[in-house]
Amino acid sequence: MDLKVRHWAGRAILAALTQLHATASLGEAEPAHPSLIGSITLDCHSVFDTSVPPENGSLYQMANGLHWNTREAVIRHELLFMVGDSYDSLLVQETERNLRHLPFIRRADCIATANSSGTIDVMVRTYDAWTLEVVANYKRAGGYSSWKSGLADHNFLGGGKTLSAVFTRGDTVSSMAFEWDDPYLLGRKLNYSMSATASRTSRRYSVGLSRPFYASIVRSALGFSATYAQDHVRTFSGEIPLGSVRKRTQELAVDYGIALGTSPYRNRHLTFGLLHHRVDFAAIPGRPPGPMPDGEQLEFLNLGAEWEVLDFIEERHIQKFSHVEDINLGFGALVSVAWAPGLHGLSSTQSQFLPSLKLSKGFRWTSLLLLLLQAQYRSTYTDGGNSNRIASLDASAFVRRVPHQTLALHAAFDHGWRLDPAEPLSLGERNGLRGYRRFTGDRRLLFNIEDRIFIRDEVWSLVDVGAAVFYDSGYAWPPSIPLRFSSLRRSVGFGLRLAPSRSSNNSPGRIDLAYALDDNSSGSRWSLSILGGLPFGPGSN
Repeated sequence: MDLKVRHWAGRAILAALTQLHATASLGEAEPAHPSLIGSITLDCHSVFDTSVPPENGSLYQMANGLHWNTREAVIRHELLFMVGDSYDSLLVQETERNLRHLPFIRRADCIATANSSGTIDVMVRTYDAWTLEVVANYKRAGGYSSWKSGLADHNFLGGGKTLSAVFTRGDTVSSMAFEWDDPYLLGRKLNYSMSATASRTSRRYSVGLSRPFYASIVRSALGFSATYAQDHVRTFSGEIPLGSVRKRTQELAVDYGIALGTSPYRNRHLTFGLLHHRVDFAAIPGRPPGPMPDGEQLEFLNLGAEWEVLDFIEERHIQKFSHVEDINLGFGALVSVAWAPGLHGLSSTQSQFLPSLKLSKGFRWTSLLLLLLQAQYRSTYTDGGNSNRIASLDASAFVRRVPHQTLALHAAFDHGWRLDPAEPLSLGERNGLRGYRRFTGDRRLLFNIEDRIFIRDEVWSLVDVGAAVFYDSGYAWPPSIPLRFSSLRRSVGFGLRLAPSRSSNNSPGRIDLAYALDDNSSGSRWSLSILGGLPFGPGSN
């Protein structure tokens, strides 16, 4: 009798926990059994809420007047459910993530409640990001400065389209870039894009039309793109630069993808594509060319496979400031192969085989420790010869024991074999080793410790303010030098973080003052860098 009592008591407890979980995913009003969606209501907000202080001031009202509010039709294109569908909390959560990922939405919430008729009412509430951008960007790192100026709008006419014109001035080269991107061509989830970039030594033009895998329940994807590029490149004898030539590249690509079953729990995709790739070289008037490289024409067959478990968590104050961060802890594997057979009539050069592999996984222990791991490998086989091989490992850990403070730890290692002399691995102030200009080689090692202090969110409803104290250690070195930890360069410093709270990505601008603990081949061991984004880890530049 005692065993039977325990058995039925256990079943009763299990049933109660199951019911509690179902209720928690929807709210106290959700019925015990799956229900249909009875209504969908959109509640779209502008950038500032002018009905409450301090956003009811004249400047905020003027800003809203200059902003094109997102059209309801754009939001409806992103919904993964319709009236009459069975309610699925996972698809509702995925819709939230997709909306937050858009460049013109800074916050999105989908709220579901049960009504008296037994169906579910879904409220989709969105808050626009500030998308009209007067580009005035200044960067300084490694002793070099660059700046940008121009205009851009990532929600043109409220239709989710991007239109931009930006002038960039670097240390030696200036360029002008134009971009147009429409993710809702002809009122469908069809992306059309055009871009053009021109400088004194280069040109690049591209056009694309695609229907991507924009959600876990999409069964197929299709894409087409065309690119023309012209650049000045250096020629080498071994690793010794000899001259410069003009390189022209033409590419045409078409891709098709299919889902091996659709599920909000995982992505399983196969992709197939064809790529026409043609390169030719010519002398630059007035410059010694050095040895003229051979032109090439390749017809690539591209194959890819993706497996990704969808296990997202929502966090704040990890990589961003006040915005919600959607972090996937699920295992992901992406395999791709590009093959160009060396057949007469198809290829003017040797056969090529380009495999690549990317693995990722995340872990979380309570809300105090988050660990993100990533591994990558890519290579180029040309008629059996293996070159440009790069294997990479990257680990980022985030520890939070004090409110509004995150300790970020990072370690990364890259190993290259037979790399192109014009494209070695590099490390310096721009990508994680503050206080040093630039090291190059075929191996790269980097360690970072950064205490991120999130001082205050939403100052004047415009900016998030933070600070950081950091320690960096790393180096990049050629194969002729053995790996020694004593060769690592080290630096310490502190910095200021400013993130626009009403932008979509909430990515900080950072001003870092670093002190090099080792010789940095500069007149001073102090170095000031002004850059956008994070110095290392996921989401870094």
